Parts: sequence; structure tokens; C-alpha cells
Amino acid sequence: MLEYIVDLLRVFLPILYLFTIFLYGLAFFLDEPFGKRNRTRFLVGTLVVDFIYLLSRSILNGHPPTTSVFDIMGVVSFTIGVAYVYIEWKTKVRDTGLFILSLAFMFQVVSAAFMKSDVHLNPLFKSSLLGVHVASAMLGYSALAISAVYGGLYLMMYHEIRSSRFGLIYTKLPDLRTLEKLSYVSIILGFIFLSIVILIGYVWLPRTINDFSYSDPKLIITDIVWAIYFIALVSKKAMNWTGRTIVIVSMVGFALTVVSMVVVNVFLPTFHNFK
Repeated sequence: MLEYIVDLLRVFLPILYLFTIFLYGLAFFLDEPFGKRNRTRFLVGTLVVDFIYLLSRSILNGHPPTTSVFDIMGVVSFTIGVAYVYIEWKTKVRDTGLFILSLAFMFQVVSAAFMKSDVHLNPLFKSSLLGVHVASAMLGYSALAISAVYGGLYLMMYHEIRSSRFGLIYTKLPDLRTLEKLSYVSIILGFIFLSIVILIGYVWLPRTINDFSYSDPKLIITDIVWAIYFIALVSKKAMNWTGRTIVIVSMVGFALTVVSMVVVNVFLPTFHNFK
């Protein structure tokens, strides 16, 4: 019975995310009252269903659904949605949801299409530190993804202003300073969680994995991504980097993060194998 529910939700969830994006699109492009009234409510409902799905998979498999890159994408989709709900509640800015949730939808579709349900967790990884390690990675990836989206919106707004075209983007999105702040705060959160991931990884993994290697591709790319964001944060204070430079760096860092999640896990040998 539980397996049937998991399979049903796996197919149904991308549809829920898509309809949520549709409501945000109605509000953004048409100022449609139904979309404006119900977009956040439907997003919260979608996240509740997603949580039930993740919990059901955890119970069915006996471990959290974080044992493959496609499992991780599904969890990142959920955490992006949760993070966005918090941002929306905190800032009262709702017109960026169309763009951020489109990224969550993309991750959800890829996860649902390629996720396997027969992965069993290696007993070596049944550790409380693994939970902190994985949770920090999910939150860090989500924050960096949101930062990249806000960075892209910042560049769109910047281009609109430079071109003296004050259209829908200009009227609907927050001003440049707000977009820069949202991107910067997301970078800080992502950097903090990424630092926790790296710290636990270097302290705990060598004691847990026999074939641990500091030359592992996943470790190297993670270190490079961390260094990029570290340079960006330090340079903003020490060298007065502009908002445009910061958001470009955040987008480059997120692109490398995606490379780490997909290319390395799928195509390169790594000890980050939970089977």
C-alpha cells in the first residue's frame, strides 16, 4: 500500500508544482485575482504533499531519500520551496515566486523521471553526523540556487534599466537594491551550510569510508565552489565589489554546484556512493 502511495505521489508532485507555477504566472503576468489570492496557499499545500512523499519514501526504504543525485534533487526541490515560503513571509515580496519555483519544478521533474526506489543505504552511513551532513548540503544547495535566481533577476532588471525599457520586469520585480540584498543574504546562508558540509566531510568521512581520498572529484569541486563564494563575500567587503559582480559570481558558483551534483555523481568515480 505504501509503495503504491509513493509511486502515485512521485507522478502527481510535478503536476502540483507546475500548477503552483501557473498560479504565480497568472498573478505576475495578468494580475489575475484568483492567482494572487491562492498562489501561496497552493504552494504550501504542494510542500505538505511533498513532505508526505519524502516521509513515505523514508519509511518504505528505511532511510532518507538522499542516496543518489536524483534523490537529492527531489529533496532540494522541496527545500527550495520551503526557503521561498520563508522569504515570501519575511519580505512580503511575492512576484519572484514564478522564477524560483520554476527551478524547484525542474529539479522535481528530473528527480521523478530518474529516481530509483531500490537503493539501500550502506550500514556504515547510519550515523547522526550523516543527517547533519546531508541536511546542511540540502539547505546549502537550496540557498545557493535561490541566490542564483535572484542574481538572474537582478541582471534582467539591470538590463531593463540600462536599455531604458520599463516594461513588465521593471514594474513587477523588486528594485535592484532589494534583489541584490536577497541574493547576498542567500549567498551567506549557502556559504554557512556549505562550510558545515565540508567540515563534517573532512572530519567524519575519512573515519567512515575505507577508500576515502582527498583527490575525489566531488570534494575538489565542492572546495572550489566554497572558495568562489568565500572570495565573493570577502571581496564585497574588502574591495567593494558591486552588486552586479556579486550576482554573476553567485550564478557561476551555482553552475559549478550543479556540475558537482550531476556530472561528478553520474560520470566520474567517487566514494560518495551510498549503495
